[in-house]
Amino acid sequence: MVYFEDMGSTIDLSLDELQSFLDSDEHGSVHADDVRNFEMVENVVPTIVVNFERMFEGQWKKSRTRMTSFRPYCNCVEELEGVFAGSRFVVVHRPDGPKTRVDVFGDIQCKAKSGESLR
Repeated sequence: MVYFEDMGSTIDLSLDELQSFLDSDEHGSVHADDVRNFEMVENVVPTIVVNFERMFEGQWKKSRTRMTSFRPYCNCVEELEGVFAGSRFVVVHRPDGPKTRVDVFGDIQCKAKSGESLR
């Protein structure tokens, strides 16, 4: 397990604009090169579970993720299956004038890589 945090990044969108983008089809296309074949397997608001494939070291790997959203301020993500199974992180969005501050923290686990290589 490797703990990480990325605190204080900002996005040039208001909190409302960011939420609209995250809800849009445009958001999904941002990840088109490294994830595919999304299948919603559970949707009990505020939590969803999604199966998908993730590109990892040149190969497509099956993954399953649970995400709980406390909109518009927080998303809690847990990797349930796949190369990052057991990883957990939280994304916090806060208004910062006309922008949105984004803080991310959690731990990452990957059986295919050493803790040092994940840093």
